[in-house]
Amino acid sequence: MRKFWIILAVVTIAALVGCASTQQQTFWEIERPALEPIEPAPEGTARLILGNGGLAAFRFDLPAGQTWGNYNKLTVDFLLDDANLGKSLRSSAVRLLGNYAESEFAEDNGTMTVSLGQDVNFAQRIIDNHITTWAQLGITANEWYTYEYNITGSRAHGSFNRDNIPAADATGPFFFGLGLSAQDAGPINSINQLVKNVTLHHATNPSLNVVSTGSGFENEASTAYYPADARSSLNY
Repeated sequence: MRKFWIILAVVTIAALVGCASTQQQTFWEIERPALEPIEPAPEGTARLILGNGGLAAFRFDLPAGQTWGNYNKLTVDFLLDDANLGKSLRSSAVRLLGNYAESEFAEDNGTMTVSLGQDVNFAQRIIDNHITTWAQLGITANEWYTYEYNITGSRAHGSFNRDNIPAADATGPFFFGLGLSAQDAGPINSINQLVKNVTLHHATNPSLNVVSTGSGFENEASTAYYPADARSSLNY
């Protein structure tokens, strides 16, 4: 009997050690299923499938001689159908996250991701937190709609850290997480949308506007808890 209890104790300790080892895995070490391909975007657009607060990351490179202080807003054209307009917006808000540095993105499951789960308080990055509803936005199904993001911080989340606003003399590159994200996770619950003309606007000279063509990385990029929460397919 004593031998039985000794063996049981050894097995239990081994199991606990294994469990502790698993718990010590970093976000990037956790193996997850490969992401399924998504429907390609029509020419000149990007398809974003966003859920659980996940957003697609877009890069902006300023023209020579220009700095962040010369720019005053960011606009995006969205196209959604009736089914996706019926899904719940995350926290009843349209959000813009950033600014992020290129070095903050890490490869995960074939995408480049800034993990919201690894951020101590990702609300510090919500530079625009527009509390709204579909009705207030006034989006019509199957018609292009232009949305204007606030990049000044005046409509930021209450926990936003103003150090995340680029300095007026900063030259970039700049990365922002954007899109219309659903409250719930999973491909069925996520908001499937087309976007185009993702544009950082110069305050006085439209010829110096910057139209982003994606993340700037070889693969798609996102700000999300998991890559599956923010999928994108670009066809620019």
